[in-house]
Amino acid sequence: MTDNGLLDVVAPGVVGLPLVAAVLGLALARRRVLAAVLANLSAGVLVVLTWILAVEAPRGIDAAAAAMGWRTPAQWTGGPGGFTAGDVQLPLDLVVSGPSALVALVVAAVALAVQLYATWYLASDDRYGTFAATVSLFAGAMLLLVLSSDLALTLIGWEVMGWCSYLLIGHWSRKATARRAAHKAFLVTRFADIAFVLGIVTLVAGAGSTRYGDVVAHWAPVIGADARDVPVAAGSHAVLTTAMVLLVIGILGKSAQFPFQDWLPDAMEGPTPASALIHAATMVAAGTFVLAQLAQLLDAAPVAGTVLGVSVGITMIGAALLALGQSDLKRMLAWSTVSQIAIMLTPLAVAAPHAASGAALFHLYGHALFKSLLFLAVGWLGLIGGGTSARALAGTGRVHPAAMTAWALGLISLAGVPFFVGGLSKEHVVEVVGHESDPLARGLLLALLVTVVLTAAYATRALLVVALPTGAREQTRAVAAPVAIGVLLVLSALTVLGGLVMATDLIPLDLSPASDILLVAGLVVVGAALAWLTAARRGTPIVAPGPFATRADAGLGVDRLYRAAIATPVLALARLVAWVDTEVVDAWVRGAAAGVRTLGAVGHRAHATERSSTGLVAVALGLVVLVGLGVVAWL
Repeated sequence: MTDNGLLDVVAPGVVGLPLVAAVLGLALARRRVLAAVLANLSAGVLVVLTWILAVEAPRGIDAAAAAMGWRTPAQWTGGPGGFTAGDVQLPLDLVVSGPSALVALVVAAVALAVQLYATWYLASDDRYGTFAATVSLFAGAMLLLVLSSDLALTLIGWEVMGWCSYLLIGHWSRKATARRAAHKAFLVTRFADIAFVLGIVTLVAGAGSTRYGDVVAHWAPVIGADARDVPVAAGSHAVLTTAMVLLVIGILGKSAQFPFQDWLPDAMEGPTPASALIHAATMVAAGTFVLAQLAQLLDAAPVAGTVLGVSVGITMIGAALLALGQSDLKRMLAWSTVSQIAIMLTPLAVAAPHAASGAALFHLYGHALFKSLLFLAVGWLGLIGGGTSARALAGTGRVHPAAMTAWALGLISLAGVPFFVGGLSKEHVVEVVGHESDPLARGLLLALLVTVVLTAAYATRALLVVALPTGAREQTRAVAAPVAIGVLLVLSALTVLGGLVMATDLIPLDLSPASDILLVAGLVVVGAALAWLTAARRGTPIVAPGPFATRADAGLGVDRLYRAAIATPVLALARLVAWVDTEVVDAWVRGAAAGVRTLGAVGHRAHATERSSTGLVAVALGLVVLVGLGVVAWL
């Protein structure tokens, strides 16, 4: 632990400030101006605080290892001291190291960009105040997860983000499609969260502590044990494998990886600023950071690594193909996010822990910059064209040079052009995975290279749609506010120059070899050429409605599969249970109640009904007769 009094103040402030802003923002939700000032001011201060973290954070390999939960003193930790619950210690510590500080800074920067942009984009929205407060809470939850040195705090941040995503996706709740998309996202991610929680509970129960370092330290002997010689260790290996598989399943759900991928494109029903936040720097990328912290344990559980590797291998190619066929460019960006998250997770599935964590977090950082730029740019272009379909956006980039520049730079970085931040991070992933020689790593390397080609193809197509002149109707000149233009210009600069973070040593990285740079560059050229040639042959880059476009827009029918394989059987089972409860279980209760009512009625009639005088005379005569017979018998 390093002695840094400044971090003792700043680190808790980074987590606490957006949470306080969210509470105050809800109180001021009906006062639009005050809500906007609070949201933007708090987001700006948050960027300053995370910048201080980045400046003060320990550097070097030891510091990076510390952030991953490995035993090393090169980090700052601090917290409220925690408490003990039964046999489990909950230290509730925060951690600041190079990687955590860098990710916190990019999260704060994207949150500020979203808040500033939303003041213009949602200018006529009567629920803007609620939206701004939810964004603050969302950012605070992600920062809690990033700076957490404690699995309990990680879980709190994880669950709060899931709730906030539901609120943001369904922000326009007057639309049935927005409500359905929010419910779908909530149900799918919550289902996967069951596995995530069980995995954490298993790891914590074994370690007796929720601190990352304690968890890794506890399971480290298991990692090095020979199960054939140490029977107890064999059981421990099985427990560790089970815990990590459950954790991976939870992360696959939150990150929209196969077979949970379908909820994220539907999340496009939310406002564009919400999409930028969810897709770029918060919830879907959170799993990458959690696994990076537990990379040692994932490396020791090959089965979990295989589950992760198979899922991301299928996802990165499948999602890239679906992005290529989308007729709506906002949904294209959504499928692109699904594919890029798979690229982030790939090194964690097969590479050595330290190298894998560095590559994954570097691509997380780069993706946050260029994908937030793209979502905010498409929001402006959509206002110009009156929608985000390819036909509506055709030629819109020619109306506003600033929008066109932002869109082009974001797509260039997404495609992986060398020396842009997206190109540098993608090359590093290829390099790390390429160093491994096992069959899974070889297969994932091939999937990566194919995905580079597909990514360049759909990025080129998206650029051509917006840039080329068409015979479409005259576009509306939707003039963005200066603050929105400023946000796009800053994000554009970061997308071009963001790779300079490699010089800071916040994440220890080396420039990729020239061979990897040339390989990725060559594949980008191939993908771009294919898109260009296809557009030239058709005379337009717009995907006309056709069999593949129709299937791609429908996500290859996975939503129908969800309904047929999960929703329909569950609802049928629920109806059966309700029928059994009503017609079988309750029938006995109702029968018993009816019997009691009948007996009660008989008793009431026998004992409480008024008797007639004739009856009374008969009873009296009967008593006289009985008494007389008794006397005779006695004599």
